[in-house]
Amino acid sequence: MTVRGAVMGWSRRVRVALFAGGMFLIPGCGSESGEPVAADTAGPTLTPVDSILLPEADTLYIGNPYALVVDPFDGSFYISDIFSGRLLRFRRDGSLMLVYGRPGEGPGEFRGGPGAPMVLDDSTVAAQTTRSRRVNIFDRNTGETIRVVNFPALAGITPPVVIGQEVWMTDFEIRRETSLTRWRPTTDEFTSMGGLPEEYVASLSSDNWSYASLFRIGSLAYADGRFVQGWSGLDEMFVLNLRGEVVDTANIPVARRKGVPADLRERIDIENIPFREQLEGSSRLRQLFPLPGGGFVFTHHDQTALQLQPMPVLTAKVWLGVLSPDLSQACVDTLVPHDFEIRPMETFRGDTLFVLDRRIDDLQKLQTWVLMYLVSDEECDWMSTRPGA
Repeated sequence: MTVRGAVMGWSRRVRVALFAGGMFLIPGCGSESGEPVAADTAGPTLTPVDSILLPEADTLYIGNPYALVVDPFDGSFYISDIFSGRLLRFRRDGSLMLVYGRPGEGPGEFRGGPGAPMVLDDSTVAAQTTRSRRVNIFDRNTGETIRVVNFPALAGITPPVVIGQEVWMTDFEIRRETSLTRWRPTTDEFTSMGGLPEEYVASLSSDNWSYASLFRIGSLAYADGRFVQGWSGLDEMFVLNLRGEVVDTANIPVARRKGVPADLRERIDIENIPFREQLEGSSRLRQLFPLPGGGFVFTHHDQTALQLQPMPVLTAKVWLGVLSPDLSQACVDTLVPHDFEIRPMETFRGDTLFVLDRRIDDLQKLQTWVLMYLVSDEECDWMSTRPGA
């Protein structure tokens, strides 16, 4: 069965259950890491503001999107498509604007497809290949390849943070066990710093480091002279200074999402739980961005595997949360509306959530939409992120 066939066969069964149970705007908030609290606490509010249908044809089919990013200069959308091995850029009206790269091994080509796009400035955009550390740098306005840079590590799922002439990103380099890399594009100087969380270090030190490998995706955001970093295998977020040192920790409460079991690493590395349980047994932090008025907004995915062979086909419930500016409180677990045809991709720009949603129409054709929601914390029930508070 093809990926498209698996998605279409599954969608009809799920669609009835979702609308019968009511899918829209379920609120939420949390507790200490991994420990559920009352599920009737109010989470952030999502207000629909727009939806954009992206055109697709035999020559432009988004087969396997990896990331969605909003251009900070003109609001256009970048979609990394592993299926076509290209980085696609769409205008706000949904029309195709530019295509960056193609499949292959040479300059400007992506082996395994492009990762999360990096808008470095108003003239350059870059993307790392998902199966190597090589980064292709393109002219943002023409799509032409400028040069290729070899990175010391694989970047995370969120776009890197650009501060002046420096680019900061979460990385995962097993040999160095570092968590943060600074790149200076003018000289291609790289500096790796910061340590990995204890669970990751313990996994890498064991004979079986499946946990560290499976949950290697990290997210990074920056505001007010500090970084906030999270990892997909933890319900904690870490505050880092510009030297990569952890200066504070926030334990993200759990209300309705699965959360991360405290013994997850042991169950994966030592007990060798089945692969389906590894994919479905915990929430995974995906996106993390600063909010304009202070604080941070983030998403978690609760995955479901539609099939495991020959490759996993996943969908997910997406949960939205907000951290207060001082990171002492969180408001969590609003269910993000989407059609559940396949796992969505989401991103943020300011206080707006953008969701890459894939759905099957009445003619059994797979459509790709960008849904936009305004995020508000005005009705939140805030919970402490400090253990024992």
